[in-house]
Amino acid sequence: MMAALPLMMMAQDPFFYIFLCIGQSNMVGQGKISPADYIDDNNFLSLSAVDGPDRKMGEWRMANPPLCRSNTGMSLVDFFGRIMRRNFNDKVRIGVIHVAVDGCAIDLFDKDGYKAYTDTIQPDWLKAEIAAYGGNPYGRLIEMARRAQKDGVIRGILLHQGETDAYNDRWLEKVKKIYGDIISDLNLDPKKVPLVAGEAVGADQNGICAHANPTINRLPSVLPNSYVASSKGCEAGPDHLHFTTRGYRTLGTRYAIKMLQAMGFPITDGYSEQSESSLQQQPVLNVEASLVNNDVLHAVADAPLSKVEYVSFSGNVLKTIVKNGETVVDLDANLFPEERHLVIVFYGQNGATTSVDITR
Repeated sequence: MMAALPLMMMAQDPFFYIFLCIGQSNMVGQGKISPADYIDDNNFLSLSAVDGPDRKMGEWRMANPPLCRSNTGMSLVDFFGRIMRRNFNDKVRIGVIHVAVDGCAIDLFDKDGYKAYTDTIQPDWLKAEIAAYGGNPYGRLIEMARRAQKDGVIRGILLHQGETDAYNDRWLEKVKKIYGDIISDLNLDPKKVPLVAGEAVGADQNGICAHANPTINRLPSVLPNSYVASSKGCEAGPDHLHFTTRGYRTLGTRYAIKMLQAMGFPITDGYSEQSESSLQQQPVLNVEASLVNNDVLHAVADAPLSKVEYVSFSGNVLKTIVKNGETVVDLDANLFPEERHLVIVFYGQNGATTSVDITR
C-alpha cells in the first residue's frame, strides 16, 4: 500500500476541479481493494472529511482507496476520478470530497431536517458513522468544501442515494432542496455545477431496490442541470444491493461521461456520447394509481404487466402477484398494515418497471 502523504496547496488553482460526493452505501464503496487499485498520480486527490490512520481531516492526499473512510472499500468515485483525469492534460487536477453514510435516508443531508432524522436512528453502527462526521454530515461537507475552495474550484456534485427512500416525489424534492442549499452555502453558480445521480442496482442484476430507478430517472425533470448515470449492466454482488468493484468501475465511468458532457468537455478516453446514450434507451412503464376508500389501490398501466410486487421501504419483497398481460389491477392496500411505507412495484412485459409508494 502506498503511503498517504499530505499534499500542500499554495493558492486557488482554476484548473483544480473539485467534486463533492454524497450518498449512502454505494457511494461509501463496498468493492474489494486489490494491489492493482493503487495509483501514483498527484493530479487525482482526495480531501479527507474524517480523521483516520492513513488520513487527516481537511488535508489533501493522493486519491488511493479507500476514499470515503479508512475502513471502507472501492467506490464509483475511484473510477470517476480516474476517467476524469485521463480526459485532461497534466495542467488539470481532479479533487474529490467524499461524505457518505451506509443505509442513510436522504434526510441526513438536509441541513434543516437532519436532526429530526438522526434522533430516530437506532442501530449503533449507523450512529457511529454519523458521529465520524461530527453528527452532521452535511455540515462537515460544507466545512470541507469551503476549505477546498481555497485551493480549487468546485465543478460538480455526485450523488448516489436512494436505495432507502427514492420511491416517491418527496425524494426528488428533497434532493432539489439539498442541491440548492449546497449552491447557496458555497456561493456557487448552479449553471456551472452539474449534479450527476446514479441508479441503484438494476433489474437486470436482480437489484432489490431497482424499483427506485424510475424515480431517480425523473430527477432531471425536477432539478435543472442534473443528470442520471445508468446502472444497466453494472455487476452486482450476491446481496443484489451493492455493486462489485467491476460494477463500480462501469458506473464510475458513466458518472464521468455524464459530468464531462455536462461541463461541455469532449470525451477523449475511448467513450462516446452515442455509446452512453444507447445505454439510457430503456423501455418505459407508466402507471396511474389511486386509493379507493384507503383500502384498494386501483392502477392502470399503459403497457401489459407481467407481475406486481409488494416491497417494504427497505427493499424486501413481501409478496409477488403474477400478471398475464393485464393493464388494470386492483390491489389490497392494507395487506401489510405493519409497513408504514409500502412500495408497490409494477413490472411490464416490456421489461420496464415503475413504483407507487403508500405512506400511512
